[in-house]
Amino acid sequence: MIFSGKSDVGKRRTTNQDSYSILSLPGGYTLLTVCDGMGGVSGGNVASQTACAVFCTHVKERFDPAAGGFSALLKEAAAAANTAVYEKAQADPALKGMGTTLVSALISQERTALVLNVGDSRMYTFDGKELRQITRDHSYVQYLVDRGQITVKEAETASIRNIIIRSVGNEPETNPDLFRLELTPGSYVLLCSDGLTNCVKKDALAAALKGDGEEELEACTEELIRLANEGGGVDNITVILGKIS
Repeated sequence: MIFSGKSDVGKRRTTNQDSYSILSLPGGYTLLTVCDGMGGVSGGNVASQTACAVFCTHVKERFDPAAGGFSALLKEAAAAANTAVYEKAQADPALKGMGTTLVSALISQERTALVLNVGDSRMYTFDGKELRQITRDHSYVQYLVDRGQITVKEAETASIRNIIIRSVGNEPETNPDLFRLELTPGSYVLLCSDGLTNCVKKDALAAALKGDGEEELEACTEELIRLANEGGGVDNITVILGKIS
């Protein structure tokens, strides 16, 4: 398995409030993580950097491939990240109200994935035919779609699509979703902030996922960033792309 990651400020922002990590763990596991911060220039930066660092450190320090219990470990790591961001916000008036999304995938050499998400950063898989969204957005527009008040197509262009209803750090506790899946040999995994998905249509995302080697995968990651900027670059853009062997 090979992985590539990149983050870009986009065309409209002056700072990058996204953070990401590609972390190798014992037993041939890899932890992929993307956070997209909110709460002003300084608050968004602090929230995403803090959550990403605390989450990954918590998993790394406690990870035991022989012991298992990975679902509980990821939830504990999300809780630790939430507490760290929330306490920083409470201690500094300049950071009050900050928070962040978090999406993370723990992938094994046996091609299993355990995915955790809070907010609207996403994970997709692509098997060469279908681009499948694994995570479900914790957003107000998704809530309206679920209630049948707007269509999926309307949600894609709604002015309120950036309003999220679950995050890391805004409240004393957070409530992540967990997903388990088997990955197909030769398929791709994509983790990203909404700076990508708000500017690149699903068909264009799927068409850009190609290449086998490390250099090709890095070029593909660069191409996704380019497409997002070409589509407006209205937000920071973060992409982690993996090819499953």
